Amino acid sequence: MVVRDDVVLPQAEAARERVHAEFIVVVTADGNPLGVLGERELDELGDLTGTLSSVADRFPALVVVGGDPDELTAAELLDLAELLGREGLRSVLVERDDQPVGVVPRAAVAAVLPLDLLDGVGVGDPDAPVPRYVCRKCAPPSFHLPRAGGQPPHCRRVLFHGAMETDA
Repeated sequence: MVVRDDVVLPQAEAARERVHAEFIVVVTADGNPLGVLGERELDELGDLTGTLSSVADRFPALVVVGGDPDELTAAELLDLAELLGREGLRSVLVERDDQPVGVVPRAAVAAVLPLDLLDGVGVGDPDAPVPRYVCRKCAPPSFHLPRAGGQPPHCRRVLFHGAMETDA
């Protein structure tokens, strides 16, 4: 479910419950993603009554997988799982053509990890670097796994932040 950032928090919670959505994707008027909120994240925001944009600095870090997200390589899955664990995140926003198309919970990423990668034996080269970018100007940081092209993507959360840097 996609909700604009000018909606007040109680309305967003009510809309999520009404359609039984597990997550809401908060976007700006221009369609740029600000965050992904599930029941736990909404509970952590407490009884705030402001607009979503007014509490965006309290959202969890944003991880976006772009390009053709239908097939991730084993190395990309391992990298994504590591990032989710390191940042303590519960979900990943999936985009196609810079539009949100879904949210993948951390448990689903873990469920499809090839077990042979976890013990260091697997297909491909899990040590090969996977292009991952971060905008440290965002608070909390915003991550992007573009999966296409060679140029660093621009921050999807706040466009004037400019090009993202490589996340090591």
